[in-house]
Amino acid sequence: MRNKKIVNKFLFCILSSICLALIISLGTALFYYIRGEEYKGKINIKDEWIYEKGLVNERNETYIVSERGGEIEVRFPEKIYIHKLQYQYKTAQNSENGCEIKFYIENDYGADSERSINDIFFQYMPRSVVNVNEKVSKIEFIFPTENPELELSEFIIDNSFRWNPFLAGIVAVIVFLILFLIVFHRENAAHPGIAAFVCIFILSMCMLCLQPPYCSGWDEEIHFQKSYNMAVTFDHGRMPGVINYLTSNYAWLDFHHEASAEERIDMIRIMNHMGELCETTSLEAFRFEIYSIGYLLPAIGISVGKFLRLPFYFVWILGKFSNLLLYAIGMSVAISIVPIGKRLLTAIALFPTMIFLSTTYSYDVTVIVFLTIGICIWIREVMNTEMKFSNKWRVAYFACMIIGCMPKAVYAPLILGAFFMPSTKFYSTKDRYIFKGCVVLCFGVLMSTFVLPALFAPTGQADTRGGNTSVSGQLSNILHNPFSYAVILMRNVKGTLIRYLTGDMFNNMAYWGAGTHATCYSISVACTAITDTYGGPYKKQLFRFKAVSLLTISTTIILIWTALYLSFTEVGQTKIAGVQGRYYLPFIFLFYLLFRSDKIENKFKVEQYQGCITGIFCILIMSQIVTYFFLSNCI
Repeated sequence: MRNKKIVNKFLFCILSSICLALIISLGTALFYYIRGEEYKGKINIKDEWIYEKGLVNERNETYIVSERGGEIEVRFPEKIYIHKLQYQYKTAQNSENGCEIKFYIENDYGADSERSINDIFFQYMPRSVVNVNEKVSKIEFIFPTENPELELSEFIIDNSFRWNPFLAGIVAVIVFLILFLIVFHRENAAHPGIAAFVCIFILSMCMLCLQPPYCSGWDEEIHFQKSYNMAVTFDHGRMPGVINYLTSNYAWLDFHHEASAEERIDMIRIMNHMGELCETTSLEAFRFEIYSIGYLLPAIGISVGKFLRLPFYFVWILGKFSNLLLYAIGMSVAISIVPIGKRLLTAIALFPTMIFLSTTYSYDVTVIVFLTIGICIWIREVMNTEMKFSNKWRVAYFACMIIGCMPKAVYAPLILGAFFMPSTKFYSTKDRYIFKGCVVLCFGVLMSTFVLPALFAPTGQADTRGGNTSVSGQLSNILHNPFSYAVILMRNVKGTLIRYLTGDMFNNMAYWGAGTHATCYSISVACTAITDTYGGPYKKQLFRFKAVSLLTISTTIILIWTALYLSFTEVGQTKIAGVQGRYYLPFIFLFYLLFRSDKIENKFKVEQYQGCITGIFCILIMSQIVTYFFLSNCI
């Protein structure tokens, strides 16, 4: 009976969100259609309305713009409402300068005012579609110099009835999450792990579906190529053209996000077309290394897509979806395991940076998920001193910490938390020695993958992207000037510590840039860390827990900066290069638990507190998804 009631609630949330999404999206499409008045449908802009200026020549209704620039002007006989402006173009290469389009529109006072946008040109695209949504009297296209030669044709005003599925999807997500948090407020408080899974999965899927079809994550083009190579390691075929397309255009695409829904669909078609083409070069044989464990799930997703013979865009999405699913399940498991800070971990799991990473090709997802689960197992055991550390939990702990550290061994100090486990957790003195010996052994093996190559086989140029980087040179500096390096290290850590542990780090989405709610995130997380006191006081365990946590976190931070000093910093430089705030994410939950105090007690009902915290962080991330992904390339 209870299960039937829960199913009915879910159906209510799903059906209500779908209905409201259809009403709003169809209503919006109708509104824009009605605004077209007598100019409805697709209207070709007449040749007599178009005037060329400068080095622009008209030939067979095609306007050829010289490399030295020029102008095209469209003068309407009367003010015309334009929903979308569309024109075809051809260019031999990507144009970062593009063209400036000026719209002379009717303002609130009935007079003309000027609105300007910059439209870029991508060599693979067939057309440009610009969202206008204004009454326009004149349009000017201004082409700067140093542009490749362009051919423009078929200028069209598109005032047709256009239903936007992306708008329907994002409205459905917002409505569903609101209803879910209200209708299931008691169930969410009783099972915060399941509640977190639903929120993370829905929000991650929303961000994934709204992302444009190109690499936009940190070094995603590299991670994608390695994941793809792993997926087809036994397929001795030719390299698909889409691999070269993604890896050769990523730098240009990453910094050009503004697009319309039509252009986004065109880019999906391009990706599918490129996926059917083959290069003349063969695929590189995949070589499994210790960090390759982080590519396993994306490779499985890609393999499934290729086995089903899906268009390449869906193969690409399936690879990302594998990371997304791992993140949603892994973080919900961690929240279920940890006895304290469940709401705090939910808030951290809903950071835009975390959600964004889960929708990209990156082994950071594997690192974050497994280290978080391992840390939560350790916290569970530390806080429950009366319960023995059973073998199944020991195996789970070692497995999670080892898998989490394999892609990035600099996190190995986090495994040492278990070395300071109290004696009451073990069945005998011998058992304690064996366990702690295993902890030290695992730490040593993991550290050896990081330290031994630097000591016995230091490379010359460490950063393949260039620069005077050298592991051997930097290692010599450290060994000959240990105190000087200590000063350099402390100065660099101190200068970035607050920024990397607060809002800027929570809200950074790689090439999409930092979000707009850094202060809100900082305040909200700090307040959650202090007030999430549910789960028992554990007064006796808190001091040991905080001391050990601070020690492991500090050691890990030192290793992170040292690793980047060796590999990415030019010899002789005192500013360590390459360190980013996202490197602190695997232990960020452990850090904020340090603010927990046994002197503060939260007397709010847990269901009210759960709904409030989850609601705040869902609202914050939805605002970022709407701003950075929907409004920029899905309308």
